[in-house]
Formats: sequence, structure tokens, C-alpha cells
Amino acid sequence: MDKRKLTPGRKYLHHRKIVINGRQLEAERWIRCLEVTGAGAVFRHEYEIFELTDQEIKEELKE
Repeated sequence: MDKRKLTPGRKYLHHRKIVINGRQLEAERWIRCLEVTGAGAVFRHEYEIFELTDQEIKEELKE
């Protein structure tokens, strides 16, 4: 997804690869965009607030 298409307050589907017990798995979750920054964007999932870079946004987010 292109960072310029992000809208603060809107939810996006986040596809990511995670390691659990030594196994690499693919996971997905709905995250809400809080703010678009110069280096990426700030998102929130439940109580977790985190930032994704431009490259991570391009690879991991879906509308």
C-alpha cells in the first residue's frame, strides 16, 4: 500500500511474519492509523502503539 493513501482514523489489515517457538508464521490483524509521519506512520492495535516505516507499509498493509 502507498503511504500517501493512508487516512488517520481508518483501519487497515496488517499482514506480518512473526516467530513463535522457533517457527516462522504469518499473522494478520486490524490496526488503526493514528498519524502519518515523514518516515512512515503511527498505528494502534488495542493497547499497543507502534510505527511502521514506508517500506513496511508498502509490504505489509492492505486496505
